[in-house]
Amino acid sequence: DKGTVERRLDLLRAEGVQFVTNAHVGVNVDIQQLQQDNDAVLLAVGATRPRDLPIPGRQLNGIHFAMEFLLKNTKSLLDSQLADGQYISAKDKDVLVIGGGDTGTDCIGTSIRHGCRSLVNFELLPQPPEERAADNPWPQWPKILRVDYGHAEASAKFGRDPREFCVLSKEFIDDGQGNVTGVKAIRVEWLKDAQGRFQMQEVPGSEQ
Repeated sequence: DKGTVERRLDLLRAEGVQFVTNAHVGVNVDIQQLQQDNDAVLLAVGATRPRDLPIPGRQLNGIHFAMEFLLKNTKSLLDSQLADGQYISAKDKDVLVIGGGDTGTDCIGTSIRHGCRSLVNFELLPQPPEERAADNPWPQWPKILRVDYGHAEASAKFGRDPREFCVLSKEFIDDGQGNVTGVKAIRVEWLKDAQGRFQMQEVPGSEQ
């Protein structure tokens, strides 16, 4: 509910906080002036540079960066309620989301709302525990298993949590016409080395 966000913004403005959007610091806003005029300055920027997955088949059609998928969807939604077709549609597609976090969750939720046929989410790291581990005490951020809105929507539609943990993507599969039709993957495990650092190892015979 954006009304909740607006209410919070109004409260912060009443406390003297200023919000400046679409500002190009160093071009139309002087950094020295900012420092002189304010007790504190927060520069909030979007992280839109993606991290690629350079495995065989990466060039195939149907593979998209998360932000490309999400930004086009949002723009088309705001411009025309998706009527203009200027977005990457997941309708009737078998969707694989590689990676977790908030961005992965948004990709899951958006794909479901498009009407995808199926959905799986690969995560490289192990499944977190449901409760804090002994080596993760307060006030550290609790590293526990969370069910976000995308996971809940996937469970409601497909009957299961979409996440598959400890999975490494190895190769995208070509349908023979330059389109992605699947992915070869393998299970991994995380083991401590002699220095106590976790190292990833592929599990023999776990290819899928």
